[in-house]
Amino acid sequence: MTNMAAVRWILLMSVFVWRSQAVFNRPYEIKLQNNGYTDVLVAINKDVPEDQRIVDRLKEIITEASRDLYVATNNRAFFKDVKILIPRTWTKKPEYNPAGTETFERANVRVDVLNPLYGDNPYVQQKGGCGEGGDYMHLTPRYVLDKPYGEAYWGPNGKTFVHEWGHLRWGLFDEYGGGGASGVSYPHFYRASVGGVEPTRCSAKVAGYSQHMVTGAPCQLIPATGVYEPECRFYPDFSGNQATSSYMFMHFLSEVTGFCHSDPEGDPLSYHNREAPNKHNSVCGSQSAWDVMNKHQDFANGANPPREVESTVPNFDLLQESDFFRIVLVLDVSGSMRGEPIRRLNQVATRFIRSTVFFGTSVGVVTFSADASIDHPVVSVNSQAVRDDLIAAVPSSTGGGTCIGCGLLKGIEALEAVGPPQGGVLLLVTDGEENRDPRIRDVIPELLRKRVIVATIAYSRGADALLQSLALQTGGLSFFSGIHDSTALDNAFTATLEATAGSKGVKLLSEDKTIGGRQTYANHVYVDNSVGENTTFSVSWLDGRRPRVTLETPLGLVITEGSPTYDVTSDTITIDIPGIATPGKWVYNITNNGPDDQNITVFVTSNSVNDNEPIKVTAQVSAVSLDYSSSQPTALKIFASVRKGYLPVIGAVVKVLIEKPPHSQVEEITLLDNGAGADLTKNDGIYSRYFFGFSDNGRYGVSVKVDNAQGDAGFVVINRARSSGAPPLDPDTGYTSGGNVQQEPLDQFQRMTTGGVFEVQGVPSGGVSTRDMLPPSRVDDLAMVAVSYADATVKLRWTALGDDFDQGGPAHYVEIRYARHFHQLADDFHGSASVNHSQVLQGSLTSPPEPGSVQTIVILVPDRGDNVTFVFAVRMCDEADNCGHPSNIVTANLEYIPEPVYVNDTVTWAIVGSVLGVAALSAILALLYCKVLKPRAIKPEKSTLSASANDNPSFVPTV
Repeated sequence: MTNMAAVRWILLMSVFVWRSQAVFNRPYEIKLQNNGYTDVLVAINKDVPEDQRIVDRLKEIITEASRDLYVATNNRAFFKDVKILIPRTWTKKPEYNPAGTETFERANVRVDVLNPLYGDNPYVQQKGGCGEGGDYMHLTPRYVLDKPYGEAYWGPNGKTFVHEWGHLRWGLFDEYGGGGASGVSYPHFYRASVGGVEPTRCSAKVAGYSQHMVTGAPCQLIPATGVYEPECRFYPDFSGNQATSSYMFMHFLSEVTGFCHSDPEGDPLSYHNREAPNKHNSVCGSQSAWDVMNKHQDFANGANPPREVESTVPNFDLLQESDFFRIVLVLDVSGSMRGEPIRRLNQVATRFIRSTVFFGTSVGVVTFSADASIDHPVVSVNSQAVRDDLIAAVPSSTGGGTCIGCGLLKGIEALEAVGPPQGGVLLLVTDGEENRDPRIRDVIPELLRKRVIVATIAYSRGADALLQSLALQTGGLSFFSGIHDSTALDNAFTATLEATAGSKGVKLLSEDKTIGGRQTYANHVYVDNSVGENTTFSVSWLDGRRPRVTLETPLGLVITEGSPTYDVTSDTITIDIPGIATPGKWVYNITNNGPDDQNITVFVTSNSVNDNEPIKVTAQVSAVSLDYSSSQPTALKIFASVRKGYLPVIGAVVKVLIEKPPHSQVEEITLLDNGAGADLTKNDGIYSRYFFGFSDNGRYGVSVKVDNAQGDAGFVVINRARSSGAPPLDPDTGYTSGGNVQQEPLDQFQRMTTGGVFEVQGVPSGGVSTRDMLPPSRVDDLAMVAVSYADATVKLRWTALGDDFDQGGPAHYVEIRYARHFHQLADDFHGSASVNHSQVLQGSLTSPPEPGSVQTIVILVPDRGDNVTFVFAVRMCDEADNCGHPSNIVTANLEYIPEPVYVNDTVTWAIVGSVLGVAALSAILALLYCKVLKPRAIKPEKSTLSASANDNPSFVPTV
């Protein structure tokens, strides 16, 4: 494959994912019509103490941001309609309208307790690549409430909001230097290929000066890198700056009013600096912010052209969550559900009502075939007797046609019997195509009008094709479960409750096993100290004799039949652990008492203990539908976020299981958090991988299992380096260039969840060809580690990639090209000089390491001396000469740089100590320098909340 073909593939994938992004727990769908953004959802977490000022300040901030956004987009966008979701824990007020499909988990902007890694720093959770929008923007109550504090650190609230909107909406990245969560850093300075040391900035017209962030001394060059020492920072000139961009660099400068562009005839003070080695250039291939924005659906092909509007002040709709969560099980009992399907559905629904639904939840049961009926009205689950009544209503018999529309309308009726239907959830389970009126299409308008959420479970590959669309349009989730798979069905029930009601329940384990006649199956599960309350072990079967189950606690106690906590129903054994389950390894043994094979399903669930944040996993897919063709192959991104509260859990083993058509074979892929391939940021707790093993047309079910059996995982507790987020006005706030990540070890733990369903069409007969058609992914973390003037060498480092994107064995070879000028290499990679084997003094061009490993190469360069600077880029290729897109570009300076000379502190203080007068004078001068002469960003005025600067976890004093 040619290089251009490889580039087209990568661009195709990027565009496809952007156009069809629809993920599990997907954000609320924002629209841009006639230049106005509508359906922007801002939500306040239930744990935030009630304070009406938060709502008032949110209105002020977003109104200010709307005006700034309109200017920054050249009159092409502003905020028109914004919803603010008030938590149910706050006082009811007449101006609050009832919420419908709006939930905190889907909010575009969250107001929540601070993330310990960021403090009060506004940031956006980003997991996708260039041009792919973020998951949510996070603002803390203190940031929202305390305007003097927020503006003193991060600049005007409205402009800060627009900076974060660039991340959230258009998939832009920061244009300044700094570290990421992994210790991977983007340098604060670089050697320009035309000569000289430059700060990492955009545009290059931003005025300022450089100095040591601790001592205030002039910056010194380091021979090993050719640039300034790590503690050197660029300080903007607040009074003499003229640059008009960029919002992704220093939005807080009063002259900055827009985003960088690449139009040679445009404003030169906003022209994009594509040579700056920041994250945006690295991830986006040196495209300007406007280059990326113009490919987004908001502005692509001239959409939303500039126009004058009368007002940019948004309309605000205040909504409040319902006091109670309502869910109606809408279950298919048509003739096609006869036999094993209805029996498994009965088991899973029973287990859901008995063990998963928490007290206070309102549940109803509706069944449908040729028509529909309310088998149990919606009632609040407040006793075991209510649970028993609901379980008794779960269907066990079948017959008739399939009227899915009938079931949905009856579900609305069940919700309306207990109040307004908006915000209620219908969990629809069906195995077939509808063959009676009204149809799904007929009732969608009614569902939308009454703002009811529909989650759908396709309970066979033949289930109706509109199920995913139904869920997508109503704000629900969609799942797939084969008729022989209880675990997928159970996971879908549990995930629906977690996503819409914020359940405290955590799925530790779910598995289907076939046990031979008279055989015993043994396994174990870890209960960690973040859970343990209401822990339940459940074993179900469909055929054969009742198995024998024993459960051994970490303390050696054995629970078996006859124990008080051991309960048996007709086809399920349940063991409820009283109190708080002991952390550690719980061993279970299941014995098949019959002569024939027996299918067994095991589930283990537990709740968080008190206010302890449990470890939770959520899974996501980048698209719900794909169109594959052999000429332009398509790949999917699969994500799993593993977190303890907002803190990322790193070092876990994360595996995704994809059930594929036509025969439900399962492919297993290990997701990685290494910052390469599909994974955007290393060690951010989001594990990612490409998937392209499409076997046939149809539905693909996704589930994820996470474990820490080896005890290698931990959660990040300190990380002063930002991977994204609004930059502070003052570079002295202690952000360092990576390498400062600290983590706390975690107990052994296990988790399971579902990633929903996606559908593929256009797969060639027999599945995807095994021919080597896919190139390795693009390297976007190339770094210049060191230079040596004496040896005339440059040391480069990057993360090795797989033969096919980020998978398969190692790539076959590495191509490294270099030039004397950035633009030469960027514009003509193939025409630039290629590093040959004789230049490689360490490492290899033809023996790349395993994917995910760090690859290092030391190169002998052909020249050195004054004004000698080289630029480098790499790409990885496979055996079929399929090559990835060229990497980000790095520079290396080969001038002679003497070792820096530092003052000997011991001698200095001895001299100062011996002359008291000199010491006093030195102290006065130092104080004068720090307080008067040294230019600093504006510090906070006295806070309206009496806040101290040192209360900000993002702030580290420089003394």
